[in-house]
Amino acid sequence: MKVQEHGILLFTSSTAGVMGYPYRGPYAAAKWAIVGMTKTLAMELGPYGVRVNAICPGAVEGNRMDRVVTNEAAVRGIPEKQVRQSYVRGVSMKTWVEADDVASMATFLASPAGAKISGQVVSVDGHTETLAP
Repeated sequence: MKVQEHGILLFTSSTAGVMGYPYRGPYAAAKWAIVGMTKTLAMELGPYGVRVNAICPGAVEGNRMDRVVTNEAAVRGIPEKQVRQSYVRGVSMKTWVEADDVASMATFLASPAGAKISGQVVSVDGHTETLAP
């Protein structure tokens, strides 16, 4: 990418990478690392025309979050339904994210419309206010 003076690096982090995440310290730490790498690589590669961004999805509906909810409910000793409600309660738009929402952001950032966007950490999460237990 440096040689061709053009390119796009698009990483996936998480809202846990900008807020933290109760009961999932190692996961949050890994996601914070991606944010730091994004910012650093954007500075290093920008002069070569390479854009670097990270998308931070919130709670994305699907099998992965089903497992997260099950595990969190077990750790907290509460019903899964209560965990699911806590995720929605912490989001301004009162909804879960769909995979297509994240894909749409990736498509935008990689498109000509995103040509001047670099070094950014973009949440696709319906505005997560808390990752509350």
